[in-house]
Amino acid sequence: MSNSNIETIDYTQLNIDRGLTAPLVRIPNNETIIGLRRALPMLDINTKHLTFINQCIILCQVNDEMVTSLKDVSKKMDVSISTIRNHAKALTKKGIFAELYCTTDPKNKRRGVLFNFIIPDLSIQLDKPLKEEVSRELTQMHIEEVDLIKQRDLPDLAFCDLITSVLFGALRFNQKGNQNKIESYVVWGNERVRIETQSGKGERIALLKDLRYYIATITVLESIIRERLRNDEEITETYNIPLSSILTVIQLPKTGGNKMQAVKSIRRLSGTSFHIKQLPKWFLKKHGMSDNTIIHLGILTLRLEGESVDVPGLILQIQFPPEIISQIRRQIDGETHAIHDLTNTHPLVLSVTHNLVFAFSLWTSAYFTNKRLYVMDWNEMKDRTAPQFTMTNFKKAFSEVIEKHRVPAITVDVIDGKSVERIDEDYEPIYRNGVAIKDTANILGIKVVLDNGKFAIMPEVNSDSPRIRNLLSPFLSLQIQTKNNS
Repeated sequence: MSNSNIETIDYTQLNIDRGLTAPLVRIPNNETIIGLRRALPMLDINTKHLTFINQCIILCQVNDEMVTSLKDVSKKMDVSISTIRNHAKALTKKGIFAELYCTTDPKNKRRGVLFNFIIPDLSIQLDKPLKEEVSRELTQMHIEEVDLIKQRDLPDLAFCDLITSVLFGALRFNQKGNQNKIESYVVWGNERVRIETQSGKGERIALLKDLRYYIATITVLESIIRERLRNDEEITETYNIPLSSILTVIQLPKTGGNKMQAVKSIRRLSGTSFHIKQLPKWFLKKHGMSDNTIIHLGILTLRLEGESVDVPGLILQIQFPPEIISQIRRQIDGETHAIHDLTNTHPLVLSVTHNLVFAFSLWTSAYFTNKRLYVMDWNEMKDRTAPQFTMTNFKKAFSEVIEKHRVPAITVDVIDGKSVERIDEDYEPIYRNGVAIKDTANILGIKVVLDNGKFAIMPEVNSDSPRIRNLLSPFLSLQIQTKNNS
């Protein structure tokens, strides 16, 4: 912020009238508050930062200018101004604030910082030089020649979607476990399917959280294939994937620890395979298969790790199953409605480290591509989210998730023949022995209403619906409502 040509917003009158001094915080307009309603439940923001945001909004809304100072926020929260400034800086990096120039000095017009609330950008931005990074052969690797994918050979099955919406439940949820074989049941469609998950000799079965790196890798692969098709280049099964691009998708710093973790995860994914021994009846009928049909499915194959003279950083040479290449190409060509569901997974889900939240987000992001409401009981919720859990452990663990993501319940009144939504002030959550009986939550854009053992779940509503007020983090549930309605 050293450019002297950048506009400086004059708030000297606020200094004269209210004694405000920079740095300041501002809500620019009511639309920004609406945008925050949508975005904040999606973001992985800790409790301290949420409390800080909440307090800033309270103080901003006291006055018509919707401006407060970090000093006033510091006093209200009873923490040091340096701590408050660190909160603001951290949230600027997360896209909650934009730093602008302002002045509150009526005499010398010295410039200070204005932390301006903005609507976070929830999209993924891949590294710009992606094409150059993948288009040249590595000097320290030998890339196998792979036949072109012919259109007539493209299968209908989207195994990459199957992994992230169904088979994820057959991976390791427990990081301390050392299994090289897991037998479990997962829900595929409306049927429970028996899966045997195995790892290669000396390997461990991939962890559920390793799928973050799988989704990121497929996201990078999709961009590479788009670029190759645009330039009429060959489409193969083996690609050089820059590790830095994978970390960019997950929004992780490119530090040594993050790089090492990413490589370990991809190694585990490479050594893990699924053996589907009991296919759903609808699947067998659709494809004309016998009841004895078994599918063996690999995730990906990590062939080599190496450096390149042309591209800085580690490059992973990965061979992908032909079904994945085919499905991505069919989506790009617009020749199928069975699109690559990974692109429907919300980008910020990749930053989630809580196993149950991550698993819940995986299957719901795929399920709600064409549905608006679903009702299920505890048994089905466990089977779809964490089939390896015992029911007792799952109820307690998922109840903690619901409580952490609690939002206000709403009720509907009929006024002059029109339905009007409002916060249900009489609604009281019920828990018994740590298990949720009645509560309302929003888990990364999916509303969950639990009542006496039954879940009603639905995706995030349209931005112009008044129900959007119910998609709030608990720290913001009462504050981000008033200004928009005044």
